[in-house]
Amino acid sequence: MIGVFDSGSGGLTILEALHEHMPDQDFLYLGDHANAPYGHRSNDQIVDMTRASMEILFDAGCDLVVLACNTAAAIALRTLQQDWLPKAYPNKRILGVLVPMVEALTGVPWSQEHPDRQEQKNRSILLFATRKTVDSGSYLDEVRKRAPHVTLHQKACPGLVDAIEGGAGKAPVRGLIGGYIEEVLAACPTPEAAVLGCTHFPLVKDYFRSALPKGVELLSQPEIVAASLVDYLKRHPEFMVAGNGHIRLLTTGKPEDVTMADAYLPEKLRHFEDHRDI
Repeated sequence: MIGVFDSGSGGLTILEALHEHMPDQDFLYLGDHANAPYGHRSNDQIVDMTRASMEILFDAGCDLVVLACNTAAAIALRTLQQDWLPKAYPNKRILGVLVPMVEALTGVPWSQEHPDRQEQKNRSILLFATRKTVDSGSYLDEVRKRAPHVTLHQKACPGLVDAIEGGAGKAPVRGLIGGYIEEVLAACPTPEAAVLGCTHFPLVKDYFRSALPKGVELLSQPEIVAASLVDYLKRHPEFMVAGNGHIRLLTTGKPEDVTMADAYLPEKLRHFEDHRDI
């Protein structure tokens, strides 16, 4: 069984893509709705809350967890992988969404931090993310190391996760997205591509697509992460256990309060259970 974690319901976009790519795999999803959103939390809080959720998923039988929260991946993943996991759960693994996205943006494998410099065409790419992800500099630093010809224009989108999770409605969400895009285009009027660097944002990807200039490629984080996990499991088959395609959704909050999924996701990804019931 593979675990998928997010601070709320945004990671369901990743889960949906994973299930489509691996329909026979069993998945256990955990949304930390009781503590969401993570954007206003301190780094130490994010590390502590992410670690607590990893413990829930590992103790429930997951040997591999996909950290489908960009904020948690940017702030907590490295600390958990290097300082905590080897001692607490040495036979388990945590993977994040940042690595496959950086590889997709740069065309350079993650292990190759300092690739050979060749003649490469300059590219401008937009990154829409939470304030915490932008402030961490994780995407910017990793892209710059591997592909200095890629200029990443980051745009924090405060309030958008709350609007999506809280069911603010189409007009307010469209308005927020339109404003963010207008602001970033003032600095980068001719981008080649855009990345939705928060797992909530693909839920409203059509709003982004309609507000972006024609011809701008909108990179799909769920598809890129799913393809990367399929490749990882081919190289590490010990983490791929045959199942029957069962999906179970858990929340640290009140299941009846998790309403966002009703507006954006298919029926199979709408029914949350209390994580204490596992």
